[in-house]
This record gives sequence, C-alpha cells and structure tokens, in this order.
Amino acid sequence: MERHWLILLIMALLGIWVLSLAVVRYWTRRQLLQEVLREESEFEADLHPPLSEVRPEDQQALEIIRAYRRRYLLKLWPDTEFSFKLISDMSQDLVREIAQAYHPEEERPELKASLADLVALYNRVGERLARWLETFPVNKIKDMEIQTVFYYHSLYQDLKNHTAYRFIKRHHLDRAARWGWAVYNYANPWYWGRRAAYEGGKEMAARLLLARIADFVGEEAMHIYGRSNKNGKPFRRYD
Repeated sequence: MERHWLILLIMALLGIWVLSLAVVRYWTRRQLLQEVLREESEFEADLHPPLSEVRPEDQQALEIIRAYRRRYLLKLWPDTEFSFKLISDMSQDLVREIAQAYHPEEERPELKASLADLVALYNRVGERLARWLETFPVNKIKDMEIQTVFYYHSLYQDLKNHTAYRFIKRHHLDRAARWGWAVYNYANPWYWGRRAAYEGGKEMAARLLLARIADFVGEEAMHIYGRSNKNGKPFRRYD
C-alpha cells in the first residue's frame, strides 16, 4: 500500500512538473505573440498615407507592402530565416511587384527606373533603417548586443586565467559540473521559460526587422515607380 502511495506521489509530482513547464512556455509565447501583434497594428497605422487622393496603383502597392509585412509578422511557425541573401532577395521581389503595380503593361517593369534611381532607393532605405535603429527601444537592444559581447568575452578571459578554473580543468571536474548543471536545468521549469523567451526574442527581432525593411523598400519603390508613371502625382510620405 505504501509503495502505491509512493508511486502516486511521484506521478503527481511529475505531472505538476510537466504542467509547470507547459504553463511557463505558454505564458512566454503568449507575451511574445502579443508584442508581435502590437507591432503589426502600429505598422498598419503608419502605412496609411496622408494624401487626399490616392491613386488605384498606390493602393495596390500599399497592399503589396502589407502582404510582405504580414508574411513575416503573422506567420504560424517560429522558424524565420534571417540572412543578407534573404533580405536582398526579398527586396528585389518587392521592388519588382511594386513596379508591376505601376507599369502592368511592361514585361520587365523594374527596368522603368534608372540606375541612379535604384542606387538612391537602397541608400534611402539604409538611411531610414539606421534612423529606426536609433529609436527607442530598438537602440537599447542594439547597444546591449555589443556591450554584452564585450562583457562576456572579458568575463570568459578572466575565468580562464583563474587558478581554480585551471585546477578544475586539469582534473576534469568541469565535465561532472556540466552534467550536474544540465540535470538541474532540465528539472527547472523556469529554465525552459528562459529558453522559450530567448528563442522567441530572436524570432520576434528577425520578424520585426524584416517587416520594417519591407516597409522602407516598398515605400521608396513606390516613390520611384510612381514618379515614372504618368497617371498623376507620385506617392510620397517622406521628403
């Protein structure tokens, strides 16, 4: 009888542990999702141009930009790729689609812009992205990354040169310490919560940056190809 009670107690504790892991992970993911949705609503508010008359081709181009941002901000699975090649390919595709909105009769509508126009486009995107990185709270995250790298690098060097560390390394005690630390972490629900927050934070940062780049590239492309379109005054939100 006592053995049965012991088994039930162990199973109950195991169930509580698993439940705590699930609750912490769910709460963390929920907070991150709310942040992404808040950013999407702010993007939507920013995207409406302050113009009394918006041409149909402007509206079509704005819908293209919205679709690109939602592709990153509202995607279901947390596996967003982030690389310079991805940014380059995304920018070229976005420019091509917006050019098509203004010049649907052209087989290669992106060629309606001059080389100087395209150079100016990417220069302005870089300038606007740099200004955005200086805004709060993005500037805090940007600065913290560099400070954190230098801090942990210096801390690691100090630790490697410490006498106690050299003793532990010489007698292979570090391996036993790693095993013990791993067991402790795996049994700690807050460890998984921190893991979820870290991975979710990287995912959210990648999504927000890609969405903002799409916003900048799209608006600058609207200016260039809307200007070369002869149907009216081109879209322009920024001077």
